[in-house]
Amino acid sequence: MLIVGLGTAGCNIAELFKQHKQYHVELLDEDKGIKKKDTVEDYDSVEYKPRKKAIKSASEGFLFVCGSGKVSGATLRILEGISHVKMTVIYIAPDLEYLSETEKKRHKVHFNILQQYARSGMIHELMIIDNKILLELCGSGTVYNYYEKVNYFIYSSIHTLNYCENVKPEFGKIHAPKGHSRISTVGRGLMEEKDEKLFYLLDNITETRYIININHDELVNDVQVLPNVQGVVRENKELGRESSFAIWSTEEQESYYYIKHYTHFIQEIS
Repeated sequence: MLIVGLGTAGCNIAELFKQHKQYHVELLDEDKGIKKKDTVEDYDSVEYKPRKKAIKSASEGFLFVCGSGKVSGATLRILEGISHVKMTVIYIAPDLEYLSETEKKRHKVHFNILQQYARSGMIHELMIIDNKILLELCGSGTVYNYYEKVNYFIYSSIHTLNYCENVKPEFGKIHAPKGHSRISTVGRGLMEEKDEKLFYLLDNITETRYIININHDELVNDVQVLPNVQGVVRENKELGRESSFAIWSTEEQESYYYIKHYTHFIQEIS
């Protein structure tokens, strides 16, 4: 699977996937696979022609990018260069409070364009993650590693979701989202608390998938596992959302779940 990091934030997350052999990681930033440019418009005109065999042979992948930086202007050009790959763009929405007006404008333009690309099917999926929400959820590091915890949390979440997508579950089946449901976000929760933490406040949710990881001993001994899972999923079904779930075994002590919400509605910038 192809992992592309674009810009400083994207590269820092993508770098974490290098520890796994099943991923080919491509890091792109100023003077790192892309020539340094003066403006975001200049980056929008770059030509990206991958030469590595692993990229040319890839069939699916993830691209991580934060839209407030100049280099993010190259996003569409990068996607054009790997158009043979079924790409999910993971868009890291920045904290608007501390952005300059120029950075806010870049974010607004890139965010809207990528949503339109997703809705039209030109990219497989646009997954939105809010940096501010994750900082509140995970906490921050020091000045020198402020986003380290958030970056690791994003990496571990995407890696776990990808693993579950490619391994047969112990029970249940997650449905394939409708063809037009290409805008999404992720959340995480503990089964014992039944309190999901969304990574972005997605509006107008139409579909939901639960990827549930239950401690192996609980799967063997606890007869309440399935009723508890069904109760969590039922809440979404009662909201009129097409919902499904599947259960995987985990050796971790705590049982937890990821939730993926989907929509085809354009998200506004708050």
